[in-house]
Amino acid sequence: MKSDIQHSGTVHLPWWTWVVPFIVLHLGSQVAIMTRYDQGVADYYLPTAISIVLVNIWGPWRTIPAVYINATLSTYLWEVDNVLLWPVYAFPETLMVTLSWYWFSHRLKGKFWLPNIRHLLLFLVFGISLPVFIEIGLLEALQVYFGHHEPSQALPYFTRNILSEFIANFGLTLPVLTFLTPVLQRHGLLYKRLPDRVPMARPTGRQVVEVCVVLAVMTVLTFLIPFNRFWFIYGLFSLYIALRHGFGGAVITNFFIFLITYIIPALVEGSASESMDVIYIFLGTTLLFIFAAITGRVISDLRITEQQLSFQNAQLELANKELDRFVYSVSHDLSAPLKSILGLVAVNRLAASPTEAKEAVNKIETSVVRLESLIREILDFSANKRQELSVEPICLKHLCAEILEGLAFMDGYENVRIHVDTEGVNEIHNDRTRLKLILSNLLANAILFQKKTPGHEPYVRIKARRENEFVLISVEDNGEGIKPGLQGKIFNMFYRGTITSKGSGLGLYIAREAAEKISSRIFVESEYGKGSVFTLAVRNLDR
Repeated sequence: MKSDIQHSGTVHLPWWTWVVPFIVLHLGSQVAIMTRYDQGVADYYLPTAISIVLVNIWGPWRTIPAVYINATLSTYLWEVDNVLLWPVYAFPETLMVTLSWYWFSHRLKGKFWLPNIRHLLLFLVFGISLPVFIEIGLLEALQVYFGHHEPSQALPYFTRNILSEFIANFGLTLPVLTFLTPVLQRHGLLYKRLPDRVPMARPTGRQVVEVCVVLAVMTVLTFLIPFNRFWFIYGLFSLYIALRHGFGGAVITNFFIFLITYIIPALVEGSASESMDVIYIFLGTTLLFIFAAITGRVISDLRITEQQLSFQNAQLELANKELDRFVYSVSHDLSAPLKSILGLVAVNRLAASPTEAKEAVNKIETSVVRLESLIREILDFSANKRQELSVEPICLKHLCAEILEGLAFMDGYENVRIHVDTEGVNEIHNDRTRLKLILSNLLANAILFQKKTPGHEPYVRIKARRENEFVLISVEDNGEGIKPGLQGKIFNMFYRGTITSKGSGLGLYIAREAAEKISSRIFVESEYGKGSVFTLAVRNLDR
């Protein structure tokens, strides 16, 4: 039995998640060195983007040491001959990744799969921008201090590196985190369990075709027009996709543009020394990336809100219909015993003998008991709807004893042999009031619907056992059972099998509603004429 609800907590990841960061970071360094335009600097430094992804999905302990080791050993690729300086030059990159994780994920509790505009903006500012600013500033200061860059070069290098690294981080991390997170969550490969299930974006065939056509057009334009003069056209395509298909389409398009920017050094090879031209291109591309991503996120958020409103309207309409039915059924069920009581009072006044008067009073008592039972169930229904969840440790054995003590005055209780076996379950963390309400209804029905045939020996068995994250509590009886055609209806409000059925028809409905409130479910197995087994699957809830 599986649940759709996951609770936060650390996950035991496989051993290879300690090794993979070293491999992918090394590959990222090899790609980055291909875009190097001077000693110690490159237009596309991928290891930081890869590190931001890894630190969010696999945590800081697997990622940060790998970042520092890789950065230290890769420093020779940037023509830094002094081995003693390698650990020093590795520090800014490691600090950047640490700050990104600490500010965004740890302190601000940012959701790295970016489910709404708030988390996107937090990621943009605290996950990328500020850490990159600090990293590049510190790195350029080291370059100048150790004589690898002239002071006059510091500002152009600083500006160009910030923009290029932002593009690499923003262009790569957004699509990877957005689309990879639900896949890793489904396979249990995130270092922490997420409190919610991350939805997987599933585009329609028409959307896929439209996005592919736009990407194909951009690819053709790459060979027809000079990128350094008409780079803004790509932003228009990205904005179009963002408006049409929201956040998912926007990050895919931005990622494609990011891939195209890998060939910028080749496209602007003649102006590589003209750093301001490259800076203008990076600045424009950066703004387009941000604008398209934010636009797409807002569009997606609006669509999600619209879907939620439609769902809530449907739920409200259903609740209104349910309320109408509830009022009608309650008014009918309340009026019937009241009319019976009034009639019996009149009969009692005209009774010719004490025997007739006593019989009328007994019938009045029966109607009053029925009326009191209905009012109690209505109060239970109301309390279950209104009360907040209150989780506490519950001793199941003591709870069952308390419930049975309260049912001891039911008609026929003394004839039922009751057996309780909860030794396998000592304690449950859940809402005691609702759990008691559910089990009370199940036990009351098991006692109420026993067969009255001569020689029948009625019994009720209560068993509890653990199965994975659930506690399964079963209530078994050998009573009347339920006809196959009725088993799907017994949890409906005010449903009665026949006109003469006992009870109000609210008990099982309330039990099911209460079970949903405590993230549990009720199952029924029944054979007509032989008995029923109702099983409650309860989970331990965090306080």
